[in-house]
Amino acid sequence: MDRDFHLSTGQSNPIASSQSSMDGTSVKNASDSATEVKLRAIREACKIKDLEALADLATSRLGLVFDEVRRETWPILLGVDEGEDGSEKVKGPEDLAEHRAEHQVQLDVDRSFVYYPANLPSKELDKRKEQLSDVINQVLRHYPFLHYFQGFHDICQVFLLVLGPQLATSCVTRLCLTRIRDFMLSSLTPALVHLHLLPDILQAEDGELCRHLSDTQPFFALAATLTLFAHDIQDYKDIARLFDALLAREPVFSIYLFATIIIWRRSELLEIPPDEPEMLYSILCKLPQRLDLDKIIVDAVVLQAKHPPVSLRSWRKISSYSVLKTARSATQAASQASDDGIALFHKQAAQLRFSEFRQDTYKLLSKYKRPATTISLAVFVGLLSWWMSKSGTISKTVKTAARYPPTPTAPPTQPVKIVPASKQQLTIGARVSGNFLPPPVTASSSSSSSKRYLWTLSFYAQFFDVDTAEVLRRCATPIFPRGPNFLDVLDGNPDLYGPFWIATTVVMILFLTGTISLYLSRKGEGHFAYDFRLLSGAAGLIYGYTGIIPIALWGALKWFGSESANLLECLALYGYANIIWIPVALISWSPITILNMVFVGIGFVVSALFLFRNLNPVLSATDAKTSKVLLILVVALHAGLAIAVQILFFAHGSPATKKGKNKDGG
Repeated sequence: MDRDFHLSTGQSNPIASSQSSMDGTSVKNASDSATEVKLRAIREACKIKDLEALADLATSRLGLVFDEVRRETWPILLGVDEGEDGSEKVKGPEDLAEHRAEHQVQLDVDRSFVYYPANLPSKELDKRKEQLSDVINQVLRHYPFLHYFQGFHDICQVFLLVLGPQLATSCVTRLCLTRIRDFMLSSLTPALVHLHLLPDILQAEDGELCRHLSDTQPFFALAATLTLFAHDIQDYKDIARLFDALLAREPVFSIYLFATIIIWRRSELLEIPPDEPEMLYSILCKLPQRLDLDKIIVDAVVLQAKHPPVSLRSWRKISSYSVLKTARSATQAASQASDDGIALFHKQAAQLRFSEFRQDTYKLLSKYKRPATTISLAVFVGLLSWWMSKSGTISKTVKTAARYPPTPTAPPTQPVKIVPASKQQLTIGARVSGNFLPPPVTASSSSSSSKRYLWTLSFYAQFFDVDTAEVLRRCATPIFPRGPNFLDVLDGNPDLYGPFWIATTVVMILFLTGTISLYLSRKGEGHFAYDFRLLSGAAGLIYGYTGIIPIALWGALKWFGSESANLLECLALYGYANIIWIPVALISWSPITILNMVFVGIGFVVSALFLFRNLNPVLSATDAKTSKVLLILVVALHAGLAIAVQILFFAHGSPATKKGKNKDGG
């Protein structure tokens, strides 16, 4: 005589033993010969853990029949280790840190056990709720990276009633890591992506019905698929029967099950006009309470075999780390290690964060289309000017006028001698005394066409008269301070091309990396919104420093009697000194503030030494006291720039971060 089914824990289950009144009968009074044959087949499949045979038995008529059978079979289908009862691997909730969602868990638990079991005494109901809370909190505390969703308690309630509290904990843990992992991410976006398989299934099976529902988004199936139908099925016997099939099949089966229910309701749905999507949505959100689950499950199996997931158009949109793709069969789900499930969870979470960042970027660009267009136009004009300069469209005329001026009628002014950098008396762009801009090259009084006036393009083109190789050579000088003196590299031909685009590049990189740093500092605090004050702050800081400080320095030098001070070379010196902030900004966005401070400090030292080396000989032309004061001011202002960069863009306690938090909290 075959033995009866027993609990895998070897203990009696006071909760499950009271369920015979809910599932209508027990193993002992199962007199139907077909049922006896099925029970014997289930028993044999459990002995050898034949998952394929169990799947066929669970999806056929009556499913796994009784709760006693389910307590033996469900752990096998979920891949729970033999002998694991939840008391050894999973610690009690009091031994682990509290999960962030426990307040919501308690609110949901207080609303549980509404439909079943019925007519429980108040004291017994409170005990069940306490056990349900313990099961949920054990799982969440042991795996704190899981995100609780409303409806999870409905699933746990079914496991608790069928399996008892200890075995339910282990089975729910496996369920979370291998079957409903997508639902426990920080966002329900993956769950919504699953639902897009519904229209594809309907289109493949019933094109007319699909077209009728084309204006209705498939999100009506979210509550049912998210809770494995536990939120919608109000009869205990039905939900236990449905769980037999859902646990015996792969995770995507719940989508085919809902599609089958829609097809079963075809006549009802076609009677509703297609131009009333709200009514269709409302009807589809609620499942009929009288369902022939045995027939629906069999039809869903046939539907999946007829239109497998890989044949559906939306299947490619499913993440490769999703449970739908990493558990394509019940055997694969049961054999998947819990550690593999955890690793896949974190990979999908990272993929989800990147996807959300990309979508937010698209939304932001769409929202700020006008400023983005303006910036793009500015970049286009800059690239066009660079191309024209490189191709010679502008510079040929300018170079010809500059290098071959007409023979002057009066003796030319004696040029001031450029002293090498190694000497103390180094001049910045020695030219005619008192000039701070390159004098326009003028022809004779009769040749007005060769003059370059302030309002002409050729006047400004001379400040950008430099090729790519020369710009790169000038960019390398601040990074390698042991190289030639920068003023020797300029060779009396300073440009504004390099300073302008270097400053613009620094502004954009500071904004991007500052945004990344801000995102990392506010990770886990809700929806992240871009702060364009970082962009305006970066522009004001870099453009202001690069433009105002050189002018102020030139003015001070002129005030203290320096005849050789040249404004263009001051601007070029400070502009090219900004080159070091590009690599610094690219590596200083990590969440480790002290590491960012080290990188910014290195950038300050390198650029400050570059400025000191080139300005010291010039400042020495004034008296000793003035020279020392000016040098200290130069270094102090540069230190202020470095501190501002660190605090505004790469510190998690930056004002931008605090403002963003206050705004969210207010």
